[in-house]
Amino acid sequence: MLMIAENNDLGEFMIKKVFSRLRNILVYAGLDREQYEVIRADITSENTNLLRFASFVGMVMFLLLMIMEVRTDNFANTNAYSYTLSFVAMVIIYMGVRFFGKKHPRMILALIYLFMILLNVYSVTLSLLHPEYPAVSAEVFLVAIPLVFIERPVRLMLMTIITGAVICRLSLIMKEPTFADIDVWNTLSFSALAIIANTLLMCMKTTSIYRNHRIKYLSETDLLTEVKNRNCFERRLKFYPEQCRERLVCVYADINGLHELNNTKGHEAGDTMLRFVASELRGFFGDEHTYRLGGDEFLGVRLDASESEAKEAIDIIRERCRANGYYVSFGISDCNKSGGDMDASVKKAEELMYREKKAFYGENARI
Repeated sequence: MLMIAENNDLGEFMIKKVFSRLRNILVYAGLDREQYEVIRADITSENTNLLRFASFVGMVMFLLLMIMEVRTDNFANTNAYSYTLSFVAMVIIYMGVRFFGKKHPRMILALIYLFMILLNVYSVTLSLLHPEYPAVSAEVFLVAIPLVFIERPVRLMLMTIITGAVICRLSLIMKEPTFADIDVWNTLSFSALAIIANTLLMCMKTTSIYRNHRIKYLSETDLLTEVKNRNCFERRLKFYPEQCRERLVCVYADINGLHELNNTKGHEAGDTMLRFVASELRGFFGDEHTYRLGGDEFLGVRLDASESEAKEAIDIIRERCRANGYYVSFGISDCNKSGGDMDASVKKAEELMYREKKAFYGENARI
């Protein structure tokens, strides 16, 4: 009986594992939910660039087709209307991505599906205008269009099934039985190919994006405190004045007594102090502008903030640290956008920090 129960538990575990894996493939393109959420912004950025390029190409293509129709003196036909409407839709998509994509990233997904639906409608219309031929263009578009972007496989699968069903239904209604049968079989084959190819390609794309994200994270992040590291700061240093509208402020921070704390209470206590101070600094400077430069030294940059605002925030951080038995020395300096020297500003903040640190040790000789 015990063996049977163990076999049942093992069977249930394997079934849950298979369903979990299948869900991750269809919904998160081979990743788990947490991993997919980490790279969601990267996927949106990649899709934005792809959609901007693809809609521009589509806009040019339909414009050229319109010009060709005008030159043949046959503009008042179904092809011409299809080209015109498609061109207008491409312009709308391109303008939407160009002017609203960064401010409204959720709009990108809607525009992507509008783009794919538009091309599918165009290909189906083009095929039905020639009922004496198989709907080859619609079937090719059925496979090729979803490969352009990065999206959840289950959504692409659903769109492929719906589009394939529409092609089959319209072919059966509007074409001769011989060509309708060819369209149905071809569409079923191409739909299966599209589902398999899209699922595999989406898994490959998302895995690559996640891998690159992890490499970038590990190269730019101090793993103990989870703030940016010195390498990241040195890469960004010269670009900071360009990012602010008028001025920025930088704060150099150094924890007092870290070495002594490590010696008396152990490195775990020192690590706890480092993480606490980093968290407090990150609350004011943000994840992207808080750096651990090494050991017990941190630096924070705040864009378009005054020195007085930084001082008020630092006073609050200082008191919170003292309440937990930690003491931090600070140095504050600002930098103008026009002609600002970020190197000089950092050095000035560091010098002011060392003055405060010297005064601290002078008043607290026992620390």
